[in-house]
This record gives sequence, C-alpha cells and structure tokens, in this order.
Amino acid sequence: MTVIDLGADWAAEPAQPTRPAVRRGSTALAAAVCGVLLACTMTAAAPAPEPRLTELARWAEPQTLLLATAGADTLLVHTSAEVAAYDAADGRRRWSLPGSTDWVYDAGDVLVLGFSRPENTSAQPQFVFADAVAVDRSTGRVRWRAAAYLEQVAGMLVSFSGNPERPVAQVHDPATFALRWRVAAGRSFAPDRWGSAVWELAADGRLVERDLATGAVRRGARVRLPAGTRVAVLPSRDAIGIAGYRFDANGVEQRAEVLWYDRTDLAAAGAENRWPWEADCGGGTSCAYPYDDGPPYLIDSATGAPIRLLEGSWHVGSPAGLLLFDDGGEPGTVVRARLEPAGHLPRTDVAGWRVLSTTGQVARILGHEDGDPFATHVAELTVDGLRPLGREPHGLVRCAAVPRAMACTTKAGEVVIWRIGEERP
Repeated sequence: MTVIDLGADWAAEPAQPTRPAVRRGSTALAAAVCGVLLACTMTAAAPAPEPRLTELARWAEPQTLLLATAGADTLLVHTSAEVAAYDAADGRRRWSLPGSTDWVYDAGDVLVLGFSRPENTSAQPQFVFADAVAVDRSTGRVRWRAAAYLEQVAGMLVSFSGNPERPVAQVHDPATFALRWRVAAGRSFAPDRWGSAVWELAADGRLVERDLATGAVRRGARVRLPAGTRVAVLPSRDAIGIAGYRFDANGVEQRAEVLWYDRTDLAAAGAENRWPWEADCGGGTSCAYPYDDGPPYLIDSATGAPIRLLEGSWHVGSPAGLLLFDDGGEPGTVVRARLEPAGHLPRTDVAGWRVLSTTGQVARILGHEDGDPFATHVAELTVDGLRPLGREPHGLVRCAAVPRAMACTTKAGEVVIWRIGEERP
C-alpha cells in the first residue's frame, strides 16, 4: 500500500502560538519549563493527521473508455475489451465481463449491463435493443441475459418491443427478469418517474395510468389528442403531456403540438413550467429541461418551484451548488463559477478547477494542475465548498467516486484507486 505525499501546502498544520514570559524568578522559570515539557508531551502524543488519499491499486490500462460506480462500494472500469469491477474498500479486482458496455443500471445487489449489438440497417423504425446481462455486484455471477430495450424506473425494468407505433410494454423484476405484467398494442407508453407508474395512450384514445409494480389501472380518461401522424406521452412533475408529430415538406418528422393534462384529475392544463426531464443538480435543486428547444431552469427539488433561468450557460450540479462553464460541462472542463446552495449567488472560489468526476449530473471531484513541479491537485466538492484531498504527480483525465474511494485515469495511461480519508478534526 502506497501513501501519497500531500506536501507542505496541503498537510501543514498552523504553528502553535508561543506564550511570552510574565515575570522573572525561579517560580516563573520552573512554571515555564513545566509548560514547555507539557506542550512537548502533548505534541508528541497527538497522532499525525491521516493522509486524505491512500493509494490502493495502480496499473497500466491505456485503453480505458469510462470509469463508473455501482452502489457505494464498487468501482467499474470499462475498456474496449471488458468491464471490470473493483472493491472500493481495498482496490481488489472482483470480476470482469468481456465486451464493450453502453450502459449500466444499478439495481442494488444486481447490476444490469447493456452491451452493443450490431447496428441494424433496416429503414423501418424500431427499438434499439442491447444484449442485457445481469450480474451479482459482489461476485460477477450472471443472473440472467436478454436482448431488449430497457429503462430502469423506481426499482423495476421497463422494456418496449414490437412496432414503435404500436408498442408492447413489459415490466420485469431486475433480480430475475421475471415478467411482472404486460400490455400490448398501445399507441404510446411512458414511464412516470414522479409517480411510480406507466402512462399508456391506449388504442382507443384513452389516457391510462398503470401501477408500475402490478400493471393495475389506477385511472383513465378520454382526452383530446393533438394533431399529427403520431402521438407520444410526456409525463412531467405536475402534468401529463401528449405530443403530436408530423412530417414537414422535406420528409423530416417535427413536433407539431403538445397538450397538457393535470395529473390529479386529468383536466386540461396550461403549458407553463412543464419539464419532462429533471436531473439532480445538488444542494436540494434540480435542473429541469423542457420538451422543446426552450431554456432549462434551476428548480427546487422538493416543490418544483423555478429558482432561476439557466439560458446561455453550460452547467453541472454539485453538492456545493450548480457549477457553471463557459462551454461544455463534461469531465475535464474548466469551471467558471458556482451558484451557492443557499442564495444561489455566483461564487468564483472554484474558478479554474476542472471537473474530473460526475455521477449523473452531480460533480464531486475537481482537479487543478500545477506546473512546477508538475502535479494535479485533487479536491472534493462538499456542501461546505472545496475540500483539498491531495496531489498526484501526473495529469488526471477523469475519475469516478463513491463516498470513501475514487478511481482515476492518468495521462500516463494508468488507472489508480485511492481511499478517501475522513475530514481532519
């Protein structure tokens, strides 16, 4: 096990102030000597601060495509040849599977990995299937395999198949892939991440809400449909939308109209502040994205109330507030400012740092390069701001982090796994 030298600039503790002598004399001298001895004894007894980064593993892996996490104890390393899982506690390699993965769904003790299938050249619209493999997160033992188009929603796997214009919806248990329920030949289906449901636009034009776990119909109503050659359901936080599509003069399909219905009673509703896509942006906020080309908003995650417009800024959430960029927001992009979680005012204390890791929309690990001698300073974003972790004598490309560990790729073509130490008292 190797411990990174954090250097004096990160690890040095402030010097203790010296108390001046008050008066001369043997009594004062004896007291001063005792005080010095006591101070030395206390200093010697105090343990040295633990390093914040302890190296657990390092190996050459020049073809790394992606780093990811699964739960709080597993780090995943994706290459063009395989995906491998590493224990976040000790850096030990647990298991590997051959092949290049497109996505990973974390379903607790089970990980569902999607592997690329040969591209279909059919001119007919169809669902994009993947070879899904479910494995035990700790051992890598294969639980099941399936060729399917899958979405993970509230602990379930929703699959769609058949003709996209008259799809078949199925809900599966992620641990066994056992079929929970199935509905055939609806005009459109959409999982509802706000209500643990699946919304169906039935063949007869009724809008139907189905319980995600059982498929039971909770309610339904016949609603007015938008004009177009195709319609699709768009659930949002407070309303359910139905979008109509039609082809323009060039044969390109365009969205024509969206009609909204209040989710409480399915009565017609307005189109203001309807966001079918929301992403966690840290600090009790979400980034909300409209169904059209309109600007996104920063909103309150609990209430859905708009906080501020995000037009004209690339952004990524973090525990320390929303991070803003001049262009792009992918790992490696330099941060311009952050919006503090309390008042959402811009602060520049993270300006110049690069985002090294994101989980979904939430950034956690930042890096800042220093040229003399060359090193990458590493820091963790917390609700209190930037927490320095240490430095690596190489350039870091990207990282993935769980609460007590992180893995990073270096410009030297290596993968490194570190344990992240607790905050100093």
